[in-house]
Amino acid sequence: MKVAKSLLHKITNQTEIFNNTLDIYNDALSFIIQVIDKEFGNTDDLTTKSIVPAVEKLIHATKSNPLPKYKEFNERFYKFPSYFRRSAIASAFGKVKSFRSNYQNWEKEQKYALSEGKRFKKQPPRLQSKHKEFPVFYRGNMFSRISDTSAQIKVFHQNDWVWMDIEFKGQDLYKRGVWEWKENNPKLIKRGKKFFLSISYENKVTLTKTPIQEQKVCAVDLGLTKSAVCSVIDATGHCLRPDIY
Repeated sequence: MKVAKSLLHKITNQTEIFNNTLDIYNDALSFIIQVIDKEFGNTDDLTTKSIVPAVEKLIHATKSNPLPKYKEFNERFYKFPSYFRRSAIASAFGKVKSFRSNYQNWEKEQKYALSEGKRFKKQPPRLQSKHKEFPVFYRGNMFSRISDTSAQIKVFHQNDWVWMDIEFKGQDLYKRGVWEWKENNPKLIKRGKKFFLSISYENKVTLTKTPIQEQKVCAVDLGLTKSAVCSVIDATGHCLRPDIY
């Protein structure tokens, strides 16, 4: 089984320079959401793998596709990195599918209520095109680590996509329990006025082969007034350690 843990690395030498990158990425995401919603009436049979080239053909000009239907995408998002474009398409596809699923559920709920002679005041869900999403910086193309506390990332600066040197606080990977784990591509995160690299670490663990009758499960419920409430239950459903805070 794969397990993952994310760590935040505070960027210490740059602040406002990243705002344009986040704004442009989310503007592109909004544009693509509207394209997918308009062009793909049925998304049930589509997958992320199939939607990416289909949308790229509509918005991105190439030698074999010189006149895309939405040529203004290249005009508005000049030299937009290909990895950002594909990431935005995948994200937009998920948002459109989620909206349509919620809308179908709303229609069923409305139909059932009316069939029962009940008033139905619930408003239908709406497709939100404006988002504040944080992009992934793919290694080699958007991110290059220099040392444990420095790297280069590609950002939008002075009307162009350029490589920028950044410095960030390191983490004690041994103490955090991710020593020798695989380091994945980072996300650029903004909290308040501060920016962070959110890097996930991944590892494979082997589950025990304990017979089901002898297994115990720890269930965790995240709370509002308490951080979490945990209960340990055996195979019969007997609660061995209830309400561990």
